[in-house]
Amino acid sequence: MRNRFIVVLLVCVIPLLLVACLPSVPPAEPVVEVETAMEHTAQGDKYYNQGNYDEAIDEYTRAIELDPDKVLAYWGRGTVYFLHNDRYDEAIADYSKAIESDPQYASAYYYRGWAEVANGAYDRAISDFSKAIELDADLVKAHNGRAWLYLHKAQWKLESYMYLFQRFEKDVSLPLAYLGRGWFYLKREQWEFAVIPDPLRAVEQDIDVAEAYCNRGFGHVKKAQWRVAIADYDEAIAQDPALEMGIFDRDWICGKMAQWDLVFADYGKVIQPDSSYTLSSNNPCNTLTEQEEWDLAIADYNKVIELSREPALVQKAKDALEFIAEWREGTIMQD
Repeated sequence: MRNRFIVVLLVCVIPLLLVACLPSVPPAEPVVEVETAMEHTAQGDKYYNQGNYDEAIDEYTRAIELDPDKVLAYWGRGTVYFLHNDRYDEAIADYSKAIESDPQYASAYYYRGWAEVANGAYDRAISDFSKAIELDADLVKAHNGRAWLYLHKAQWKLESYMYLFQRFEKDVSLPLAYLGRGWFYLKREQWEFAVIPDPLRAVEQDIDVAEAYCNRGFGHVKKAQWRVAIADYDEAIAQDPALEMGIFDRDWICGKMAQWDLVFADYGKVIQPDSSYTLSSNNPCNTLTEQEEWDLAIADYNKVIELSREPALVQKAKDALEFIAEWREGTIMQD
């Protein structure tokens, strides 16, 4: 019995002695998670997709603090500023930082272009769209945006043409009368026939090909009036060859007409394939006749009616066709 007790005692004591002899192990250090810019950018994207825009800005901002060259964080925060906060200057600044970090980032140029449109900086927007197209020739949306900007830059203010028309109307001299009518044709506005984009929607929405046809058709409506104006300047110059202002203005018109060819070229990219459409590459002052310009406009507006499911856009095309018909029939005042 005594021997059995000793054995049991040894069995219990020996493991305790062994444990006591083992070296002590220090407690484990707490695990510290390392923040990364990539994780914050991903979380920002998640908040953005959920519609939590303030939280998205916070996450993108933290990513930028951790990595000042984080392109996607700048792009993401800029897009929140642009599309959801109407903070265009800050959006442009963020897109610019993204471009600074990655000069080949076509989307940053494209989005910054629309932010510039929203901010009223049309020349800078054209430059951005052009750069986006240079980097990605298939970026059809950039062609669409640039085409509208070229179109917009040709717009005239109603009060300016009325002032000039009244000025010339007071002089009964025949050359000046022709000059006055030339200015009237130049300044006449039918901007209700063009489709004006909403920059906040245009940046992401699918291209509406019918709108491209509508705006290209409008371009031909306007260009035909350039030709009418040129005809009046020609007549004024014929009546008085020394009429330097008429010569100067005619040359100026030719320079402005070149911008319409840029409009047609960009909308042509949106509309492709469009094998039925041809336009001479010669001097824009000597390309299509007035009759041909009207016919091209009519064809484009008919295409709008065929393609569009938007009642407002279809009505715009019908109104334009009615205007063209009245103009060609001479029922709209032309002198």
